[in-house]
Amino acid sequence: MRRLLAAIPFVFPVFVAAQDFVGSGKDDPPRITPEMKAVTEAIAQALEGLTPEGFTKKGLVERYTEANLYEKIDGRSELFQSYDVTGMAFVTFSKADDPAKFIDVFLYDMTTPLGAFGVYSVERSPGSKAIATGDGGHRTGADLFFRKGQYYASILTSGPDEEVQKAASALADTLANRLKGEAAELWGLAMLPAKNRIDDTVQYLMVDALGLDFLTNAFTARYRDGEAEFTAFVARCKSATNAAEVLAKHKAHLEEFGDMAEPAKIEGASVMFAEVGGGDFDGACQVGDVIAGVTAVKGRDAAVKAMTFLLKGLRIPK
Repeated sequence: MRRLLAAIPFVFPVFVAAQDFVGSGKDDPPRITPEMKAVTEAIAQALEGLTPEGFTKKGLVERYTEANLYEKIDGRSELFQSYDVTGMAFVTFSKADDPAKFIDVFLYDMTTPLGAFGVYSVERSPGSKAIATGDGGHRTGADLFFRKGQYYASILTSGPDEEVQKAASALADTLANRLKGEAAELWGLAMLPAKNRIDDTVQYLMVDALGLDFLTNAFTARYRDGEAEFTAFVARCKSATNAAEVLAKHKAHLEEFGDMAEPAKIEGASVMFAEVGGGDFDGACQVGDVIAGVTAVKGRDAAVKAMTFLLKGLRIPK
């Protein structure tokens, strides 16, 4: 059975709000509704006065709410909506003597630090290079990304030009310092074992974790045990009763799409296992109000070993 680690729900936009038009060459004041101004003022102000030396700001700062975000990032707005984005502000700069060289800045208000980490984690490309900006950042090719409190920034450039890259890095640091918000503890990072965890593989999936519409509020991470690799996950439910309901749905899913295997008692928990195709096994159990499990492990014995590792290393607050 093939499964995606992050499924993105499709959300239909409900209305089109007025926006700040950039690069129009008009002197008319931006057409911003009171609602738009209220939800985007902080991020729009953060983008003012950022023009790097030798660059020109191209027009006014654009503002978008979650409802009309698709106008700017069509095809990706559903991802941000699934993480409860409140608004986005955008500005672009180009070299004064070479307009083809540019820096585009997208700043998102993700409502909570957890939402900011979530969208940051799923947008992060494998092999990206970590940078010490904000509460965490990375560089992918010629582009920079970072999170700070409830905010997430994407800084996209025209390419690896040294002057452009230097300006983009300085801009990112300045912007991160402007944004308010303390680094929040991410419960999944504290809960999942740190041992054998592959760097930069932790993701927070607010909805549709592992492609399952009933599995929400979940962290996943990749682990390496010798040559073997597997994905572990933890999903925090509203209560122990709710966790039991979620586990029952997970069992029904495995019964429908896989072949149930012999369960096991591990670290005091009753763990169910299922062969899900190609010799891959999934395992899952309930621990209080948490669902913990592993997915896509080669063979039941390896799945039992992976679940033992996970449950021994799991740190659930009292």
